[in-house]
Amino acid sequence: MRFDAPLPGFSAALASGQPVRIVALGSSSTQGIGASSPTTSYPVRLQAELQQRFPKSKITVENLGVGGQLATDMIPRIRQQVIPRKPALVIWQTGVNDALRKVKVEGFRETVLTGIDEMRRAGIDVVLLDMQYFPRAEKVRDFPRFLVAMRQIAEQRDIPILQRYAIMKHLVTSAQYTPQQLLAKDLFHPNDLSYGCLGRMMADALQGEFTDFAKVTSKKKYPAEPAKQAGTVPAVLPVH
Repeated sequence: MRFDAPLPGFSAALASGQPVRIVALGSSSTQGIGASSPTTSYPVRLQAELQQRFPKSKITVENLGVGGQLATDMIPRIRQQVIPRKPALVIWQTGVNDALRKVKVEGFRETVLTGIDEMRRAGIDVVLLDMQYFPRAEKVRDFPRFLVAMRQIAEQRDIPILQRYAIMKHLVTSAQYTPQQLLAKDLFHPNDLSYGCLGRMMADALQGEFTDFAKVTSKKKYPAEPAKQAGTVPAVLPVH
């Protein structure tokens, strides 16, 4: 898993050696509904994965998931609960409840853009996490448009997005797993298996971003020594 957009604030915070705070903002699949216990929710699994990969860093993933919330419900929480915590990174999971409750896609788009802009003005990096796959999703009107809207938002603001729906659907359509293996008994919320997978995938992507950041920083700090002799032949000659 690799993100297409950078997370400079998060990566710099991790490189500094200081404690790193991540906030998982979202609805029921962030809260952990469907998990066998709170310890198997994805934010808990993500914290464990990151701590294992970066044992010298103190990394905290705070779970601010509240079941049933729309994107509009989360804007006040961004202002009152997220920004005051001063996290290096917010992973914002949203969209599924808006689609189910037939919120207008354009209104949803503007709400999410508003939340992203407020967090970024506060110096917080943002990752979007789209909806989980579930069998009834394709029967929900405008569900595909919400998925597209989230990808477009990520591109517009140059922030990463983890496309959970596409990943889970691929696992099902490729016959690697059944919906019953990936979802709780309600066939809607994720279960321990998919929460664990999400934690690992998110950790993979965040680790990749930090690795890329460290490489770039190292090159800036220790630039390659310029050739001392005039007329040095380049390693690769241009082809005309």
